[in-house]
Amino acid sequence: MVGGGFAGFWGAVAARRVDESADVTVVSPLEHLVMRPRLYEAAPETLAEPLAPLLALVEVELVVDSVTAVPADRAVVTLASGAELAYDAVVVATGSQLRVPPFLGAGACHSIDSWSDARRFDQALASLAAADRAPVVAVIGAGFTGIELVLELADRFEAHGRPPHAPAPRVVLIDREPVVGAELGPGPRPAIEAALAAAGVDLRLGAGVEAVESSSVVRLAGGESVAADLVVLCTGMAASPLAAALGAPVDGLGRVVVDRFLRVPGRDRVFAAGDVAAADTGDGHLALQSCQHALRLGPVAGENAARTLLGQELVPYEQPQYVTCLDLGRSGGVFTTGWEREPSMVGAEAGALKRRINTQVIYPDLSGGREGLLAQSVTSSQSR
Repeated sequence: MVGGGFAGFWGAVAARRVDESADVTVVSPLEHLVMRPRLYEAAPETLAEPLAPLLALVEVELVVDSVTAVPADRAVVTLASGAELAYDAVVVATGSQLRVPPFLGAGACHSIDSWSDARRFDQALASLAAADRAPVVAVIGAGFTGIELVLELADRFEAHGRPPHAPAPRVVLIDREPVVGAELGPGPRPAIEAALAAAGVDLRLGAGVEAVESSSVVRLAGGESVAADLVVLCTGMAASPLAAALGAPVDGLGRVVVDRFLRVPGRDRVFAAGDVAAADTGDGHLALQSCQHALRLGPVAGENAARTLLGQELVPYEQPQYVTCLDLGRSGGVFTTGWEREPSMVGAEAGALKRRINTQVIYPDLSGGREGLLAQSVTSSQSR
C-alpha cells in the first residue's frame, strides 16, 4: 500500500482480511493516520492516530518513507531514501494536495491542507488571540473547507484564550465565484448563507485574487485590497503527482481513470484508490476527493489486490449512496442526501451528526480487537 491515509490504511486491512498469508506493507511519509476532514477544527495536534500500532493489530508492516516512482517495467516501488520494494500487487493511495493558485504570494499563505500546515496555522491563531485589537483572518476559497473553517474561527480564538471583552475578530471569505459553496449547488446554500451571516463573516464574492503582498494585503481583481493578519488558502485539491507518473490517463484533477475494479489501465497488478482514483461510483458519478469515498475505495482496492494474487474473481467498486454533512459552526450543520444535495437536516441536529461523524465514524473502531478491525474493512464507507 502506497500511502497511509484512509484509503491506504483500510486497503491494507482489507488485503489482510482476504489473504492471511500475504506480506502486507504500508509505505507512508507519516507515522500517523491523520484525520484530515477535521483539520479545520481546534487542537489539530490531537487529530492523528499513530499508524504502527493500528497496523500491527492486523500484522501489517509500516515503512516510513515516500514512494517516488512505480516503474512500468519492473514490479517495484522506488523510495525517496533510494531503496526499492518489490511487490506482487500494489495499491497507490497517495491522496491529494492543495491546489496552490498561480497568483503572486500564494506560496507564502497558510493552509490547513496537511497536519503540519494545520498545526502551523493554529500556532499563528494562538499568537493573535491575545491582541487588544480585532485580528483579521482572510480565507481564500468559499468551498466546503473554507466554509467550515471560517465558521469555526470564533470558537478557535476562544479556545486560545481570547478575552470575551476583546474586539471580535474579523473574518473575510473570498471567492471568485458569485456564490458561496458553488460546487455544492443551490440546495444547502440558504443554510450556509444564514450561518455566515449569523457569524458576521465578511464576504467578498465574484472577486478573483491578483496577489497577496508581503504585508498580508490581499489584492483583489477589482482593485479592492483586504488587509489581514493571516491569509489562508482553501482553494481545492489535486491528486498526488504520483498518480500522473503511473503513465495512465488522468482527469482534470490529476486522478488516474481506473476501471470498475480500481485497476490502473494497462497495469493489471497496480490499483489506485482514494483521492488519486477517478472511479465511477456505480451510477455514472465519479467518486469525490473525500473521506466518504476513500473509506470505500481503499478496502475495495486492497481486497482486489489480494484477490489478484489468489487468482480469485475481483469485486467491482460501487458506492452510489452519496451524502454531505457540512459543519456550520455555531449554527449547527446541514446534511444533504443524493447528488442533488437536497437538505434533509439543518441546524443543531445536523451539527450533532457531523460531530459524531468526525469523532467516531471516521476512526477505526478498536473495541472488537483484530477481528473487529478486519470486519470493518468490508463496509467502511460512511463519513463526511
